[in-house]
Amino acid sequence: MTRPPIPAQGLVLGIDFGGTKVALCVDDAGLVTASDRIPIRSGESARSVVGRTIAAARRLLDSCVAPVGAVGIVTPGIVHDHRIELAPNVAGWSELSLRDRFVDGLGIPAVVVGNDVKAAALAEAATGALAGVDPGLYLNLGTGVAAAMVVNGTVVQGAHGASGEIGYGAVGASGELDWSGQGAPLEHHVGGRGLGESGLQRFGTDGSARSILDLARTDAEATAFVHELVDELARHILTCALLLDPQRVVVGGGLSRATTLILDPLRDRLNSAMAFPPEIVESSFGVDASLRGAVELARRAAATGRRLAVVEED
Repeated sequence: MTRPPIPAQGLVLGIDFGGTKVALCVDDAGLVTASDRIPIRSGESARSVVGRTIAAARRLLDSCVAPVGAVGIVTPGIVHDHRIELAPNVAGWSELSLRDRFVDGLGIPAVVVGNDVKAAALAEAATGALAGVDPGLYLNLGTGVAAAMVVNGTVVQGAHGASGEIGYGAVGASGELDWSGQGAPLEHHVGGRGLGESGLQRFGTDGSARSILDLARTDAEATAFVHELVDELARHILTCALLLDPQRVVVGGGLSRATTLILDPLRDRLNSAMAFPPEIVESSFGVDASLRGAVELARRAAATGRRLAVVEED
């Protein structure tokens, strides 16, 4: 017996592990019914972060009026079954099996874990600013810097799941480039944490990205400094855009909200440098794009589980 596809419905839980915080939400067919956000403490271990997140997730689940069918988790880095690569922001993160810990901690077998930026691109392609766009590029500007390509409605993973990890791009003049493969030069240069540290060293701000951006709105020297960083970022995005020829570039992450200081200059650089510049727009989901991606992963996992249940019943 053949049955039509089962629509995505019911409760799912999304969890987004960022560089400085964890965001959680319970979603019911597109409507957020409960949410929480917990900070990641300076120097906190991966085990502690995960333990506090499981406790927060349990509190959300206890408040639900119906069972949660699936959990979607997103994190920086390359996700494998029993480890995560290229995720240096939290000590011990590379040694985790997030799926196993959350299956055990929440008692929900349908747990799927993915890369945060690729999940954000998936959400944008499903219901956001990349819906119907082919090809499209999603750019995350936050604590981390990364991109994700969407081709024929599918997020490109790459041979090792590492497509779009532009934060590891080399920075500087040809004689100064570091080809050792150590660290993430572009991310350290223009990401939120690197921007804040540079502002502290050069202008005596408080070490946050927000403080140097606030100063740049009124101080000419700080404005020029931020624009130098945007120019470095634009070099890398230009290469991505020339390779992919995207119809649209969607920019998300905390730094994307600095429209006049970051987004507009980035748009101007690509418009002047490319014969066929893409449209550049802000994310439909703003700083919650990766969280919406986690929800989308959970939604698809729940739908798959329901389809399998129907096949077993038949």
